[in-house]
Amino acid sequence: MAQDYYDVLGVQRGASQDDIKKAFRKKAHELHPDKGGDANAFKRVNEAYQVLGDEKKRATYDRFGHAAFQGGGGPSGFGGFDMNGINMDDLGDLGDVIGSMFGFGGGGRSRAHRGRDAETTVTVSFLDAVKGTRQSVATRLQARCAHCQGKGAEPGSKTATCSQCRGAGKYAQTQRTPFGMIQSVVTCSACHGSGSVPEKTCRTCHGTGVYVETRTLDVEIPAGIGDGETIKLTGQGEAAPHQGTSGDLYVHVRVGSHQRFRREGNDVMSDEAAPLTAFLLGGVVAVETVDGRADLSVPPGTRPGTVFKLRGQGIQFLRSRGRGDHLVTLHADMPKKLTREQKKLIDDLKGLGL
Repeated sequence: MAQDYYDVLGVQRGASQDDIKKAFRKKAHELHPDKGGDANAFKRVNEAYQVLGDEKKRATYDRFGHAAFQGGGGPSGFGGFDMNGINMDDLGDLGDVIGSMFGFGGGGRSRAHRGRDAETTVTVSFLDAVKGTRQSVATRLQARCAHCQGKGAEPGSKTATCSQCRGAGKYAQTQRTPFGMIQSVVTCSACHGSGSVPEKTCRTCHGTGVYVETRTLDVEIPAGIGDGETIKLTGQGEAAPHQGTSGDLYVHVRVGSHQRFRREGNDVMSDEAAPLTAFLLGGVVAVETVDGRADLSVPPGTRPGTVFKLRGQGIQFLRSRGRGDHLVTLHADMPKKLTREQKKLIDDLKGLGL
């Protein structure tokens, strides 16, 4: 028995046409064969959308079910569905998915080029990661040509209307695919969507509008960032040729170790030593925290190895307010060598049963 089209798209029977379209886009992206998806499931999703995406066919399906589309009355074409009549622009990003399958990228729609995303790594100290800092990062990237401002034309040179697209920046293109004939609007390859071509190309970038340079950026390292986390700098990646949109830069953060402190989540862990008298009689012990020295109150009779919690003196939460805690393990500071007087006192304590 054929699977219900509503179940295929994962929508309720009362779903709106907009909800059906959104579900179709999502499923198509998930099941796209080039992304490791199931090709047969991809075909079923398209078949379901051919019916439910058309109000008249949907009404027929709701009334008669699959029987209304069997025996030649259903969606036609390769694999039981037909892309004829579908406006690629209406499908949004799905046009890119289908377009990439058949070699006419951009889903048949005119859109600006986008530069590639780039990545780099920055190393900061433990305390800088706790407190936050600014770090200069040098990276070699494709940048917008400073000589022509990314236009690709030699400054001062004249431009002429593109003969290929007649100044429109795009043109219609029809291509036969297993889904049927698909008409798309593509960006003009001669003028790259600008509608005009320079009479003299830029001598620095040779008309591309970009060149490679080493760029130094000041990166804001937020307080509380952890080792291995990534900072996204939107639009700071590689510039796109022909005045397209720049990609993003991903800065991977490496946090150095600290001789005294350790990190577990947003808590700081450390070990401190205190004299035996502090454990026996109690007292105040000075300990080191990420904020500097702090006094720790030790009650009488405390056992060595006891963990004390300094609330709110840990690491800042990265995406919310507040801080973790500082957990101090208190150890006994055992002297390596005792004086004669110290030995006598300990013998006296031993005699008292201590």
